[in-house]
Amino acid sequence: MSGIVLFQLYWLYYNFSNAQKSFHITAVRALEKSIDQYQSQQVELPTSLNYRSPSLTVFMRTKPSVQAFDLDTPKRKKVFKAEFNTVAIDKQHEPYVRALIARLMIQQMHKPLDLKTLTGVYKKELAKDGIVMPVILALRKKPLSISPDEVASVIAFYKSPVVVTAKLNSSGWMLRHNLLPAIVSFALILLSAGSLWYMGVIIRRQLKLDRLKNDFISNITHELRTPLTILRSTNEAIARFNVATDPEKLARYTGINADIINKLDGHVERIMDISMIDRDLNTKETQAVDLNTLLENLFRHFQAIENNQITLNFRGPKQLVNTDPYKLETILSNLLDNALKYAGPEASIFLEAVIGHRSWQLIVSDTGVGISAEDLPYIFDRFFRVNNGDLHDVKGYGLGLSQVKSMVEALNGNIKANSKIGRGTTFIITFPL
Repeated sequence: MSGIVLFQLYWLYYNFSNAQKSFHITAVRALEKSIDQYQSQQVELPTSLNYRSPSLTVFMRTKPSVQAFDLDTPKRKKVFKAEFNTVAIDKQHEPYVRALIARLMIQQMHKPLDLKTLTGVYKKELAKDGIVMPVILALRKKPLSISPDEVASVIAFYKSPVVVTAKLNSSGWMLRHNLLPAIVSFALILLSAGSLWYMGVIIRRQLKLDRLKNDFISNITHELRTPLTILRSTNEAIARFNVATDPEKLARYTGINADIINKLDGHVERIMDISMIDRDLNTKETQAVDLNTLLENLFRHFQAIENNQITLNFRGPKQLVNTDPYKLETILSNLLDNALKYAGPEASIFLEAVIGHRSWQLIVSDTGVGISAEDLPYIFDRFFRVNNGDLHDVKGYGLGLSQVKSMVEALNGNIKANSKIGRGTTFIITFPL
């Protein structure tokens, strides 16, 4: 992650540096072109440069050989001969020839530099390259050296050489030209960070699932080892101690074995229920259900097999609800069974139904030992079991609440749990009406 961030920051710095260099080069070249154009505007260039095929005509030699400026003096009254040559100028070199002649002519004229006119020419030249901003030009006579980061150009062909410097506010231009790379880089950083964060979440989830799997294997191994040990012991007793000749002992040992086999069969059935419930989650057989009647039947069932810990209560008008009665009974049975096992024999358990205007709720609460804040977020995870200290011997595989949540969601509902140590636990299930 650090490497990616550093690379993106370096890429931003690299782009910004390149943009600065490009801006500086463009600004300097535009200034040099502007000076050439300004000089061309200040003098009248030879007419032959404006022809369709530009050319220049020059003296090659005179006979007799004399200086050209002596030909018009009074002393030269003799007839002389001169040879001229016309040189064609191609389009590629025409701007350089114009600039050179303009420089030479303006150097002879010794005209002062008009910064206002030059500034206007410079702004137009910058606009051709997409640079529109305020410009301030200034002259500097000494020193004539130019620093690498300065936008300036030396004019050495005047009577006194000067440096034309330009002050440009490039912040806005730099921001516009670097905004898109900055946004792309920031998006890549966010994408990379988000991907690595999600990868970390997946890794932690896999580690957690691996721990839960190991806990489940350890738990089920413990659940199976004890009955197998009893079966082995009774089988050895029958084989070694002639129990077969004693009908009373044989009946007792076979009865023990039958109980153990029934328990093992129950364990296998519970494990098979996992795949069956997962398979049946997507199938719903909804119908109009009298919620009062369903809860009263369930309440009577638990009252018949347990003590009087459970209290049933209704709130709201008597109304039919559209749901799957089998799944609803399974949900409530799991929650009530957990409350009876974990809340403790002295705790009170409450089953409440609330009918509202837009939704209806089922609330299962107890006044038992409660669940710690560290364990509460994970109680609906498959195979997760809360470590309840002296209640560690309560049998189970950590599947009940996971199945409850899956079935609630299959019925388009949601479930949440509230709990505090020593104050009990409350499960609130909400369904759309």
